[in-house]
Amino acid sequence: MIQGKILGTKYIINGISADVSGFKPDMSADIYYEVLRLIDGKLLFLPDHLRRLRKSLEGSGIEFPGEETLVSHLGLLLKQNSLTFGNIRICLQPSGENGADLLCYFIPYFYPSAAMYQKGVRLKSYPYTRPQPGIKKWDDHFRTSVGRYIQEHGIYEAVLTNRKKQVTEGSRSNLFFIDRHDCLITAPTSEVLPGITRKYVLEIAQDEGITFMEKTMDLSSLGSLASALLSGTSPKVLPVNQLDHFYFEVDHPILRLLMTRFERLVQAHLVAL
Repeated sequence: MIQGKILGTKYIINGISADVSGFKPDMSADIYYEVLRLIDGKLLFLPDHLRRLRKSLEGSGIEFPGEETLVSHLGLLLKQNSLTFGNIRICLQPSGENGADLLCYFIPYFYPSAAMYQKGVRLKSYPYTRPQPGIKKWDDHFRTSVGRYIQEHGIYEAVLTNRKKQVTEGSRSNLFFIDRHDCLITAPTSEVLPGITRKYVLEIAQDEGITFMEKTMDLSSLGSLASALLSGTSPKVLPVNQLDHFYFEVDHPILRLLMTRFERLVQAHLVAL
């Protein structure tokens, strides 16, 4: 079970509005999900999230409900709640009665402060390899353990390392580095969750003529890198000042360019329902 209050007054289950009072989503089931960000009453990167959900469901035995149905459910959720900012979770989970239940609801969120964007955040490595990195499927044991790890160490995010002690991604974000030759580096798409923000960061890099490569970095080699950043639904593009005992430059010009360009891109990808 997720601990914490579900936000808003209503959630949507199979197209029906229900009161959130007493509602605690059961995350122990085989749940395929997406988390969308609501900004000024508009949904960010909506088509991308729906495409990724369809991809995650392939081979799961759960039928993709269709974009029209999902948009309708999201529209009903927005209509039934007065919230204009926040994060929304779409869940599809097995149900004996319906085959699969489709739920949409507002979840608690934490967005980085202005100081975090200015000074960067601290990370710590965490040994874990996603069994199916390309699929957005809830892993309750992992979420509970990594959440405890983040809280105990007072860090912003845990960075996953594989059996070879290579850095792959954050527990809820993607990770980039900038080397001393101004090359942007991130782990191969096949080894990480294909983040939507990650996708647009790479597109910005290409548009700006920034050299980039997909490469898995050894944890021990991070001292040779100049800068680091996280990307994700909640952090957007966020500077990293420290990972374990490695320190990074937070005012690197390429990092700041990516942040500025991404903020402009966000405004062009907001969808009103």
